[in-house]
Amino acid sequence: MIGTLAFYVARRFVSAFFAAFLIVFMIVVLVDMVELLRRGARSDAGFVEVLSLAVLHAPSLMLTIMPFIVLLAAIASFARLARTSELVVTRAAGVSVWQLIAPTLVAAALIGVLAFSVYNPIASGTLQRFETLKSRYFDNQTNLLSISSNGLWLRQSAEGRQTVIRAKRARGDGVLLWDVSVFRFGTDDQLLSRLEAGRATLGPGAWTLYQVRTWTFGGDMDAPPVETATETERLRTDLTKARILESFSAPETISFWKLGGFIEAMEASGFSATRHRMFWQSQLSTPLLLAAMVLIGAAFSMRHVRFGGLGLMALGAVSTGLGYFVLSNVMAAFGASGAIPATLAAWSPPLAMSLLAIGLLLHLEDG
Repeated sequence: MIGTLAFYVARRFVSAFFAAFLIVFMIVVLVDMVELLRRGARSDAGFVEVLSLAVLHAPSLMLTIMPFIVLLAAIASFARLARTSELVVTRAAGVSVWQLIAPTLVAAALIGVLAFSVYNPIASGTLQRFETLKSRYFDNQTNLLSISSNGLWLRQSAEGRQTVIRAKRARGDGVLLWDVSVFRFGTDDQLLSRLEAGRATLGPGAWTLYQVRTWTFGGDMDAPPVETATETERLRTDLTKARILESFSAPETISFWKLGGFIEAMEASGFSATRHRMFWQSQLSTPLLLAAMVLIGAAFSMRHVRFGGLGLMALGAVSTGLGYFVLSNVMAAFGASGAIPATLAAWSPPLAMSLLAIGLLLHLEDG
């Protein structure tokens, strides 16, 4: 009997979750589309392009909203059990509140595992595509920086000519590079010259290269390049410290399974990966967070309808959920700034909410 009951309760919760997810997804797409239409009034993006942008952006937004959706699903499923007196019958049959909640906790934890292992890679891919198309339609610019196992790569353009800069290491603010290679291309994307420098510093309007060796290529690619050496050389640029730091890939655009390697590459290149490590830990804590939302929903909604006050209890659950988001954002800011360890910043809010919900359940049901 317990197995059948557990399956029934879990099925009700999962059904409520997917119904709420679908409704919220459509609302998010609609609201985002209205905002993109307003921004796209002065661009070449048509209605179809704006709609595709909204659909591409929605999955990443749903990752942020998912705890709130789980909370609503828990409130709806447990309130329905209370309204139909199924909760009273199960309690009279000797089933404790913890046995009744356990299936939904397991279901919520499994949803959390699927959220970071399966849904996150999909959402990061659609968000990356969204950022690329949005930059093309609205911002008219592309990403300037990328990091790989080979080091740091920067791209700049001037007068129709592209310059690519690669550095094995960099200072955290990106204005000092070591082991630098510079590739200059012409208007027809033909390689004009290659520079190798021991280090490079970014100043107003130019890079200053030190200990430079230059290979200049002529029109005939079969001819050997002309090699020269200089102590210093200036390379004009429109890059600034702020533009370099802003060009880092946001952690939300990187798949969970690739984020660990990206963090290692960032730190090996000399940059701080605290923000990305904070996001990685927050994804790992998703199962605990969703389980905490189920506990909060149960604590505020497992009340028989004849006692009244279900509306106020639901309002209390929603207010508690909003309080969690405030706490989570504050802890995320501390964690991203390095003020506290990323692990503590990511795991302490869901752990605190779990303990709070367990305390409420013990007081309301067993007190």
